[in-house]
Amino acid sequence: MSLAESGTIPRMIGRIIGGLFRGRPRVIEGTAALEEGTARRVEIGDTLAGSGVELILCRVDGKISALDARCPHEGGRIIPGPLVEGRFALCPLHNYRFEPATGRAQGVACRKARTYRVRESADACEVWL
Repeated sequence: MSLAESGTIPRMIGRIIGGLFRGRPRVIEGTAALEEGTARRVEIGDTLAGSGVELILCRVDGKISALDARCPHEGGRIIPGPLVEGRFALCPLHNYRFEPATGRAQGVACRKARTYRVRESADACEVWL
């Protein structure tokens, strides 16, 4: 039986292609300290050189969500600190509010903020970029 017939080559190709289109998780330490109803700003990579990303981590209903810190409306910055009503991330440029888990804007006609997949474990979380 050849490698192709055994399914080894298709599996190998699938892993390679899947790896090209799927981001690797980045570990962010100390997320257990993020309190309910608050947001924290995190930079991954070199944001000044354009090879990084600025995220807002939010804890709502005991779960951490990650949003791109750039507001999709006019490029303002979603801010860290207490969440509005303990549930919504805020861009103070036009007072736009975003639901951290989905990125949906609340009460305004605006595109969704970009969200990232998060998996929390112990005192850290993994974020897929």
